[in-house]
Formats: sequence, structure tokens, C-alpha cells
Amino acid sequence: MKYRIAQFIIGLALRIYYRRIDVRGLANLNSKGPSIIIANHPNTLMDALLLTYISKQKIYFLAKATLFNAKWKLRLLQRLHMIPINRPGEGSVEGVRNTDSFAACFAVLEKGKRVVVFPEGSSYKERVLRKLKTGTARIALDFETKYDGKAGLTVIPVGINYSDQERFQSSILVSIGSPILVADFLEAYQTDFVKTSRNLTGLFREELESLLITAYDQQEDKLFEVLREILASRYLMKEKDDFEFLKELKAALTTIRVNDPAKYQELIKLANEIKWKSEKLTVRMDFSDRRFRSFMFIRQMLFSIVGLFVAFPVFLYGFVHNGLQYNVTDFLIRRITKEVEYYAPLAVMMVIILYPLTYFGWIVLLHQFVHIPWWGKIAYYSSLPISGILAYYIFKYYKHVSFKWKYFLLMFNKKETLLEIKEKRNALRRLLFDK
Repeated sequence: MKYRIAQFIIGLALRIYYRRIDVRGLANLNSKGPSIIIANHPNTLMDALLLTYISKQKIYFLAKATLFNAKWKLRLLQRLHMIPINRPGEGSVEGVRNTDSFAACFAVLEKGKRVVVFPEGSSYKERVLRKLKTGTARIALDFETKYDGKAGLTVIPVGINYSDQERFQSSILVSIGSPILVADFLEAYQTDFVKTSRNLTGLFREELESLLITAYDQQEDKLFEVLREILASRYLMKEKDDFEFLKELKAALTTIRVNDPAKYQELIKLANEIKWKSEKLTVRMDFSDRRFRSFMFIRQMLFSIVGLFVAFPVFLYGFVHNGLQYNVTDFLIRRITKEVEYYAPLAVMMVIILYPLTYFGWIVLLHQFVHIPWWGKIAYYSSLPISGILAYYIFKYYKHVSFKWKYFLLMFNKKETLLEIKEKRNALRRLLFDK
């Protein structure tokens, strides 16, 4: 019961923080019997929260022992279904023995339950699948060996893709692959356990790569981000979602890198030049994907300003009731950590704590100073989170209008520069997509 309540709260917080969570292949998680989930690890604790949310079955996590470097942490994290393990090169923690950790994994699997392993080890914000450690394959094969190939253990690959992982109201695509039956590798494992462990780990990598939108290396990952920032356009993508565009971008980059290295270098140079010029103007370049008509532009701006004026009371109501905790969350996160991989999970954890406490404070104030019926109190309390979300979107639209107005002014003051950047963006698209 406690687990289901925690799962509900986590799901609610994730749905508030992320605009869209698209889970594909969910039926692959419905397999019965013991299983190990393997997943990439780009977003620290957020990856664990996400898997907890989408899995109907209770899950346990194999986590690096350095998280358990105090007795109180050890007790707390174990209650959160985490199993500590010492990893090579990361130091060992007193009181944590890997033999005990493997035994704990086996105990979970013997009950027909599910263990999650992030075989990359550490978490980094990048679209690169790093080298997988062979420990997952060894645990799976040793467990199946213990039961003479009759345990029915499966390994389920899960690819976690973030459109912009630390940004509020961005998107997540979770792709779940077909379960891998470990017993199929048992005969080879008994003949050569080292080679089979490596081969199975290689298969894990192939399966994960098929589920992910990845870059070839860290250099390409940086180029990937620059191209996404420059070319992603709400006016051209239309029915496409973020991930369809990212898949097309990945395919184009891979083809050019493999077949035409000179063209690949030209891409890097052109992309960096466009990025530098657009940042210098501080303008959103996707506005240039629409045909510019000054009269129509002015008309749209006037309607937008009227709409914002009408929506201002809603924005003010939402800001008054949600602005404090929103800004406190942002303030605390930036002082707790400088690593962007921790922004989103810390934000979600603070949402779970700060927002209910603040709302409770408003309810207490209302009860003390305003006399309204019980149904009025329920309506007021229900309006608090809704007004916060509306205030965020109104503010976001205000920023959109301000960027649009700036673009309008630049079309009169720096039209030649804008047209030059537009032509370079079109040249970049032709290089990538042959269009």
C-alpha cells in the first residue's frame, strides 16, 4: 500500500514537471517471473523515479555504494528498495560487501520480483551510451545457473530519452524492448563464462542502442544539441513531435559522418557560426521560418497583447500562490548542486514537499481570516495547482510575444543580418537532409 501511494505521488510530480511522458512497448514489462531491467542513465535519480512510475510490479535498484556512506543513508535507501554495491574505481564503502549485494539481488529475483540495473554505472547528461559493465550479465547468468536454466529469468532493455532533461515542461520518450531469456545463453556460459558474459553484455548494448536516440561520441553530442537548438521549429515540424525530429537528425548525422567526413566538418563549422550569430542577436530563429508580413505581424501582436491583458488576473492569482515555492525551488537547486543531471530529480523531490506545504499554509490563512463554506475551501484548494500551471503557460506566452516583438524590430534594424542567418539555416538543412 505504501509503495502504491509513493508511486502515485511520484507519477503526479513527474506529470507536473514534464509536459509529456510517452511510453512505448509497455506490454514488454508485463512478463511474469523474475526479471532485470537494464536502462541507460542520463538523469540520475530521475531515471529511477521514472521506472518506478511506469512499472506495475515492485522494483528494486542496484545502486553504487558511495550513496550509502552513512548508516542512516544505508537504512533509508534500503527502505527505498535500493541494494548497495561497490563498483571498481569508485572506492568501497565500509559495511557493504558485494557478496551480500549479490545475495540480496538473488533473494529479490527468487521471489519473482524485478531488479533495475544501470549498466553504464555513473550518470551523465549526454546522448552517448557509454561502455556497459559486465556485472549485470554475470548476475543474470549466475542466477539462472543456480536453477539449472529453469528460473525463467528475463532481462528487459529500456531506453530513456529526454528532449531536454532538466527543463521544466519538456518531454520524455521511454522505449521498452523485448525481454531477453537468459537461459538461452546458459550452455555457452558453462563452457566459457568470460566470453559469454561479454557477448551477453554486447547484446544488451545493441538492444539499448536500438531504443535510444544517441550520438556517436561526446563531440557529436555537442553538435547534436547545437543543431537541435538551431533547427527545431514549431512552424516546420507541425505534426512531428520532438523525438521524431531528433530521430531524423540522428539518422542524417550518422549517414554524413560515415560517408562524407568533409561534409561533416562543414556542418560543424556552419552550425557553430549560426549559433554564434543568433546568440549575438538574442533572437529565436524559428520565427524566420514563417513568411514575414508586417501588417499581419502587427495584428497578431495586438491580439496577443489584448489576450495577455485579459489573462493577467489569472497569471497574478497563480503567481501569488505558486511564485514563492517556484523561486525557492530554483534558488535551492542551484546552491545544492552545479551538476545539471541533478536539477530535474531535485526539482521533483522539492515539488513533492514544498508545494503541498505552501498550499496548506494558504488554507490555514483562509480558515483564519475568511469565512467560506466547505465547498468553497475545496474549490480554492483545487485552484492552487491549476492556477500555477496556467500562470506558467501565460508567462511562457509572454516571453514568446516578447521574442516575437524583438524579431519584428530587428526586421527593420538588422534585416540583412537576419536574412543572412535564415539563408545559412536553409543551407544547413540542405546539408543535413538534402532538401
